Amino acid sequence: MSAQSSKTIFILTDTPNFYGNDLACDDVELIFVKNIKDLLTRLKNMTMAGLVLEIPKVMKASRQDRDRLFNYTITFPLLRTKANLKHQFITYLDPKDSFFKNLDAATGKRARSHERVPVELQCLIAQEDDPSMANPHEATILDISPGGCFISSQVPFENEQFLHLRIAGLTNPRPIYSSIRWVRTDTNPGMGVMFIDQTEHQLEEIHGLQITQPR
Repeated sequence: MSAQSSKTIFILTDTPNFYGNDLACDDVELIFVKNIKDLLTRLKNMTMAGLVLEIPKVMKASRQDRDRLFNYTITFPLLRTKANLKHQFITYLDPKDSFFKNLDAATGKRARSHERVPVELQCLIAQEDDPSMANPHEATILDISPGGCFISSQVPFENEQFLHLRIAGLTNPRPIYSSIRWVRTDTNPGMGVMFIDQTEHQLEEIHGLQITQPR
């Protein structure tokens, strides 16, 4: 299966066999995951994926894990389910056809252009436990794409998995919740991040910034 044409769906469940071939498609890779911590680790490296979440299982997780997962569901297509353990079948709480349409649309939009281009944008960053950005740090974005950016910063974030990012110049100043994919501490310190919950308008503006930069 081609990595460029395939789509990924993560299914949070203890009973993969209950799903049978319900979600099988030629261009879709199904990955069954048993716990939210493992799912969050996998999602950290994904630009786009479909999420099939068994709601009773989600609600048994810790509040911190639920909050992190729900941040992904803002932009990642979601299909909610319930497992009937007695009769061994899955109840779908959302229409499956709508889920796949949303996955096709979202994957296409994110795949439009992920080549990062050089920029110099001022920004503010804050740790995950500071969503209101009461104690932000100044930084500079040196390259960007609709999926993420490289942030040049003297502030060490080696022990963080997520951050909040406010990009100067965007019409919507709402902080973008982002996953830290790697941290560099050499002569050009900074970090590569993946955007998680940017709004549609922010996504369009970032794409506009990208295509207007000189190559």
